[in-house]
Amino acid sequence: MKLRRLATALRQEDLPTLAGEAAWRVIGSIRRSRFKITVPGDACPVHFHPIGYFRSQKQLVSEEARESLLGYADAILRGEFPLLGYGRPHLGTNPDWQCDWVSGKRWPLKDSTRMCLVRHDGSDVKAPWELSRLQWSPVVAKAYVLTGNDRYREALRGLLTDWIVRNPICQGVNWTVAMEAAMRAISLCLTIDLLWPFTKEENPWLDLMTGSLWQHLRFIEAHNEFSFLVRSNHYLSNLAGLTTLSAYLRGPGQQRRLRKYARAVQREILLQTYADGGDSEASTGYHVLVAQLGLHSFIVQQRSGCTIAPAFEARLRGMFAWMATLADDAGKLPHLGDCDNGRVELLPDDIAQAAQPACQRHSLRTGSLYALASHLLQLPAGAGEGAQKPISLLRESGLAVLRAGDASVVFSAMPNGLGGKGSHTHCDKLSVVLRLGVDEVFCDSGSRCYTRSANRRNLDRSTQAHNTLVIDGADQNRIPSGPQMLFQCGNEAAVSDITITQGDEISARASHAGYARLGIGHQRTVQLSGECLLLIDEVSGAAQHALDLRFVLGPEWRASSEVTSGETVSCVIAGPRRVTLVCETESRLALSILPTEISREYGAALAATCILIHTTACLPARLRTRVRWD
Repeated sequence: MKLRRLATALRQEDLPTLAGEAAWRVIGSIRRSRFKITVPGDACPVHFHPIGYFRSQKQLVSEEARESLLGYADAILRGEFPLLGYGRPHLGTNPDWQCDWVSGKRWPLKDSTRMCLVRHDGSDVKAPWELSRLQWSPVVAKAYVLTGNDRYREALRGLLTDWIVRNPICQGVNWTVAMEAAMRAISLCLTIDLLWPFTKEENPWLDLMTGSLWQHLRFIEAHNEFSFLVRSNHYLSNLAGLTTLSAYLRGPGQQRRLRKYARAVQREILLQTYADGGDSEASTGYHVLVAQLGLHSFIVQQRSGCTIAPAFEARLRGMFAWMATLADDAGKLPHLGDCDNGRVELLPDDIAQAAQPACQRHSLRTGSLYALASHLLQLPAGAGEGAQKPISLLRESGLAVLRAGDASVVFSAMPNGLGGKGSHTHCDKLSVVLRLGVDEVFCDSGSRCYTRSANRRNLDRSTQAHNTLVIDGADQNRIPSGPQMLFQCGNEAAVSDITITQGDEISARASHAGYARLGIGHQRTVQLSGECLLLIDEVSGAAQHALDLRFVLGPEWRASSEVTSGETVSCVIAGPRRVTLVCETESRLALSILPTEISREYGAALAATCILIHTTACLPARLRTRVRWD
């Protein structure tokens, strides 16, 4: 696999970039070797100093949020940990930090550099990682602040001491990736800030925490995930974690560190996002994570007296305006690309959902995050005014939102992530998400898992999992079949810009080149007017080809067929409203209704329905699909 990646890099990159990458890897290897020898026995030269991170947020806590927060904290004290889409597994008050509790498989407590993370045995390393990000910890600390009840404080001392003792530096699965150390360090800093001040009797525990934070800082510096070839949310999280640690830990050289890493975060946000505010990883889930990383770092820098560049602040505002453009009236974003519930800290939306049944949870509820950004960035009242426009275009991100009445359509022509190197890209070119009010009729399939099942992972990112056209059963981007290639795909599906037409009817049009290797082009036009959505799929090329048009329905909807074959086919979609779908072309169509699964949060699957319309047509061909609702 490493040789294949090297061969790809040699084909795609210029010589100076490759030389820089080679030199950086040598430097990184030296840093890691030096760290392994010196840091575990180093004396801690810093002390913890709170920055009042939450001071400006107290007025955002409602009574409802308070009750949810206390319920969440009480669950932790009972040994129940609300994590990802797995409900509230009972892991006890001394969890097995190295274990994937879903499969029961665990990783040994050995040299972390020799750890095999992806084992293809039904385990998922995200399970122990999520537990060990310790993002439940600031929630319990907030419960202490709200109630003054010492049982929350004592429980945290026990749990966090247990984590440090049973996760020695450079040992086990939780010291394998700098991003995980960075997210955990942020959680620890926020927790100690909330618990401040400490009594004389508690000072030994504070010293233990401070020593661990110093080790986290040194670990991230030695293992940071910078690359000349491609950088993503991993490297940004490293920088955000280092900025936070440098702000909270006072001692020799820390102010220099703070200035250095604060500038780096500001610079990296501008590099990893488009001018329209969208994250460049072709994923709404990772956009939310990157936006929260940026906002968290903004708060830390502001509280620490750092100079904040106007361009950085303006880009943050653009990122939240981007979210407001895509969000429905309940603040939910559609799932596009990968989504693994990634957060920097848990906000009221995240905490409240933990008590809800799986069918009601949605990992991209962003109301709390947007409210916090609006408060801190002083977003203008019109920051979300795109929601009132008949059409909004996010040109660089390759997204358009069409609106008529309470209906909205999200049309996706996103470029492959990170300039074609993105690991979180799906084959979703020209896919649509149809919403009636806050109900998704046509939805994205989401992300059920990453490494737990290679088959499910590859299916979730395949073309057939999205509301677009599949030609000859092929994917728009080639998806490698090897189990070691779960975060790689081809870069064939180059997209055109979305063009907009406004008149009596609103329309958006785009095309992609994913089937150029078959001598075929695909262009889709989306029109929305009144109570009707019209999709026109135009397929250019020659000879006979199999065309499969798919529509994945949200779990609240079920389809029943009316006309299943002929040049026109139709079905009825029942749910919160009555919807009809009619498709027509010049060749014989066959409509079938299939069971499928979708995911609205990582690790969870919900039963759903897929409408499949198949034809074998001589190209060029044109399919018209009309969707109406009451």
